[in-house]
Amino acid sequence: MSNFVTDQLGFVRHQTVDYVRNINDSASEIIPTGLKNNIKWNLGHMYVIHEKFAFQLTGEETKYPANFSNLFDPGTKPSDWNIEPPTLSQLINLLTEQIERVESILSNKLKEEINPHYKSSKGLIFTNVEQLLGFLIYHEAMHFATIKNIKSIINSYV
Repeated sequence: MSNFVTDQLGFVRHQTVDYVRNINDSASEIIPTGLKNNIKWNLGHMYVIHEKFAFQLTGEETKYPANFSNLFDPGTKPSDWNIEPPTLSQLINLLTEQIERVESILSNKLKEEINPHYKSSKGLIFTNVEQLLGFLIYHEAMHFATIKNIKSIINSYV
């Protein structure tokens, strides 16, 4: 079922995946001077937050790969990693599969109320699935812009 929110969310995710598809794994791990994260962290973080908002908070089954919260939760950063992160290719596959799950599982449940309601760290209250997915459009686009900025900085090095 086509819906503006799921269509927009799918659009942003596909833009992100297409943009990073040709970046090599080592470049995705470069942390530019003055920043604390890299392209790989941003992609993994997008995956983790998507799992929380699209699946955990809606009562659906989540698919967190092992150690993803240790690597990509808010407040984490690559300089603290003491375990091997997934490859860029693995992240791309996970992100692609995830948006397909959102579309197949949640597109017909957008008006369903979530219980309990969720209050964000900034005080925004979410009461239904559509509101959670709407927030993910913002979150995804914000991190996509960060990824583009990091890539631009990396490209200026060479």
